[in-house]
Amino acid sequence: EFPGRDVLFGLLLATLFLPGMMFLVPNFLTIAALGWLNTYQGVFVPGLAGVFGVFFLRQFFQSIPRELEEAAFIDGAGPFTTFFRVVMPLARPAMATLGIITFLGSWNDFLWPLLIMSERQMKTLPVGLAELQGAYVFEYGPLMAGAVIAAVPVLILYLFLQRYIVQSVAMTGLKG
Repeated sequence: EFPGRDVLFGLLLATLFLPGMMFLVPNFLTIAALGWLNTYQGVFVPGLAGVFGVFFLRQFFQSIPRELEEAAFIDGAGPFTTFFRVVMPLARPAMATLGIITFLGSWNDFLWPLLIMSERQMKTLPVGLAELQGAYVFEYGPLMAGAVIAAVPVLILYLFLQRYIVQSVAMTGLKG
């Protein structure tokens, strides 16, 4: 709780209405200044934190009953113990869901890796698949094989984390 909290959150939420292309040049200049061009961290670090994640987790943490934190405090737990032993285990489904959404966004991203990676052997799957298509010639065999290879990690991740996704959806809308 601090003054201006709701105004700051409203400004953050307002950035969701802005097109992602607006942030392309500033992100590129930042990555170039850090020396992360043609590196994998230059591709995935900008996608780790986003306004949607802040919004999603804020809404989830607000749905956790305040009484749980108060009960932990009465039992003698401090703020860090309460956070790591009470709140974070409850947030595991929401964190897994956000992780999958973030992973899918990064995995399927085309434009950002195209700008950041110039070396052929470091390009991501969507960029590599696009290079298999020519103006007049399509190599359907390698293109379809690449599409299967691109889909398999996402399916495996979903299979391992589907239980958390179901829990996260089931807990949505519950208050107190």
